[in-house]
Amino acid sequence: MNDGPLQQLYDRLPELAGPVWWFADEQVSGELPAARSDCHVFSNRCDTAQALSAEGFSVSLGDFDVPATLEAPPQTIVYRVSKERPLVNMLINAAMSALPVGGRLLLSGYKNDGVKGYADKAAKVFDASRHIEKCDAGAYVATLTKQGDSDARLPDKDYRQLRLIHESPAMYSKPGIYGWQKIDRGSALLIEQLSDVLASMARAPKRLADLGCGYGYLSIMAAQQLPDCQWLMTDNNATALLACEKNAKVHGLTADIQLADCADGLSGPVDLVLCNPPFHQGFAIEGGLIERFLKAAARLLKRNGEALFVVNQFIPLPRYAAALFTEHELLCEQDGFRVYRLKKVAD
Repeated sequence: MNDGPLQQLYDRLPELAGPVWWFADEQVSGELPAARSDCHVFSNRCDTAQALSAEGFSVSLGDFDVPATLEAPPQTIVYRVSKERPLVNMLINAAMSALPVGGRLLLSGYKNDGVKGYADKAAKVFDASRHIEKCDAGAYVATLTKQGDSDARLPDKDYRQLRLIHESPAMYSKPGIYGWQKIDRGSALLIEQLSDVLASMARAPKRLADLGCGYGYLSIMAAQQLPDCQWLMTDNNATALLACEKNAKVHGLTADIQLADCADGLSGPVDLVLCNPPFHQGFAIEGGLIERFLKAAARLLKRNGEALFVVNQFIPLPRYAAALFTEHELLCEQDGFRVYRLKKVAD
């Protein structure tokens, strides 16, 4: 699925004054533009980084680790705005600090993404000129031109810092992670089913996988019932794994924590998979993501292994799972979520 605001940046990329920086997260999609030798990409998503690297772009993968000192500052920075305000504000701050006077920041998005509001606030805070263009299919591109140096900053909720969001058990998180300030209700429902599932299993699981682990909630909670297990925890978001590593250390989990896209390149076998899969790709709903997580779970599980999935109630998970698992059972339907137990029975 092509993203109109992203396509606007793709179309402009060849003609922009260089060097160019590109802040790229999960929205990157469609046919990628040709690489420029003077364009450097910063991303926190391993799938985005891999795709752009394969296309020939120079890429830094991490928590948008923009260098503090610059030998050759960018003349232009492009950014299709993200879903989360603290991340957007942090990246606008980073851009306006890195750009020289006369340098330009191009922000793209739809009206509902808040791109006009971001541009207006940034222009005021940083004393920058701004031009907003309405483009095809409802996309907007805002161009901010830096007119002078400033120590001002947009509020970003202290983006870089991990902080305690739950005391018992202790859980750390930060902006840049989906649902970073809360306990996800779907994940909590999955954990509520876990004790009955464990009681009914012929053997207690010894190795478990947490797919799309985020800051590690499912593993932390499940480990209270399975203290001696080994964990494979994986996510495609480098930012999420910063919190996941902190939480695993605090709770003493024996964990192999891996940055991977739907567990690509990772090996099983595991006895049990826990998963609260995303169903959005950027701002768009993407049903194919559910299928990819189901395929990853089936690949990692040993024979007679099981998986617990929680999804929004409108996701037809049994239909997707039918070709991969021999049994599925609806364990719980509550608060707009469904928890399923899937079994991979040996032939």
